[in-house]
Amino acid sequence: MQDWQPSTTSLEHRAQIAKLVSPLRRVTPRVPFWKLAAHRIPTLWTLYRGLLRHAERDNVRGRVRALFRENRHTTSPVQATKQLRQGHRWLDAFRSSRAGDTKLRAILDRYDRILAVRSEENRWRERIYQVFKEEASVRTRRIHKGSFIRQSLYNKLLPRIIPQPEHIGGMIRRRRRARERRLGTKDELRGWMDDLKRECRFELAAVGREHYGRAGEYYGNALGEWLQPLRDKLKITDDALLRDIKRFQEPYQPEMLHAARRARKHKVANKTREKEREARGLYSELTIKRMRQGPPAHVLAKMTPEQRKLYRIALGPSEGGYVAAVKLKLGMKLRKPELWKLEGGRAENLVMLEAKENDIVAENERRQRSDAAELVPYT
Repeated sequence: MQDWQPSTTSLEHRAQIAKLVSPLRRVTPRVPFWKLAAHRIPTLWTLYRGLLRHAERDNVRGRVRALFRENRHTTSPVQATKQLRQGHRWLDAFRSSRAGDTKLRAILDRYDRILAVRSEENRWRERIYQVFKEEASVRTRRIHKGSFIRQSLYNKLLPRIIPQPEHIGGMIRRRRRARERRLGTKDELRGWMDDLKRECRFELAAVGREHYGRAGEYYGNALGEWLQPLRDKLKITDDALLRDIKRFQEPYQPEMLHAARRARKHKVANKTREKEREARGLYSELTIKRMRQGPPAHVLAKMTPEQRKLYRIALGPSEGGYVAAVKLKLGMKLRKPELWKLEGGRAENLVMLEAKENDIVAENERRQRSDAAELVPYT
């Protein structure tokens, strides 16, 4: 058999070609470049620390830190190479400026002022954002009204909160649908069990009365095995329905009752402060909205202009003077019905008040006569 092995010259030629080509072959590392010490050590110890050391300006140093934090998740070798070249150009510029290059120093001073202005804008933008965020949280904050959502088969005793959290309504709806589904499943299981029992009785009746003593001649003792899976499923369903009843009978939690009492006290205190502010003439948005609303359309259509005027006056929170008289005329109740009558003075002070009024009237008449005498033309 002829030997087809390559010759010695051919093997030497192949080895020479491999020796020339092997250094040119690209070797891909098994770990990413950002984990290699050849990348991390020059970047952190030479570039990053050099930029911070030669920056000489706090705003520029802050910009360097921000750029490194922003680009630390770069995984593209092309982008990383581009950013590193930019960083080394900055390092050369910082070194030249520190060495005495006046042009680069002026450029870096101007860049530092730009960064200072931008930093101040960012701080104000953050403050404004925090203010808007706080206002939004105040508008949407949850308030305990001091009342409760009554117990039911679908929920325990829950505090009444506005706005009510969405997950509470979703929980109640989900449990209501689950209970309806379980009741339907329970009826269906009982129907299947009744069908199996009827089938067994029908079999006994079909084989004749004389075979009644030999129960299960055809179906054997399999009735219990047939019913057991249905009974297991029925027990699981009944346990779930019993949990609903137990939830309805759950006792009240003392912590929740104390929280409701505190909420009611806060509500009374807030309403009291609101009434005091209204008495001083400081109306809230809710009060202004209540004062602007009118009666229903079918009632407004039958009101006379005088009645509409009195209705608008009576919507005000005041309980004194003409407003109190209008409210009493319309049959509205006042918190202090006799208070508005004191505007003319107390009964024991009427004599003193009349005397002061007479003195004021006499003084006004004297001044009028004096002014009239001064206006008489000379002849």
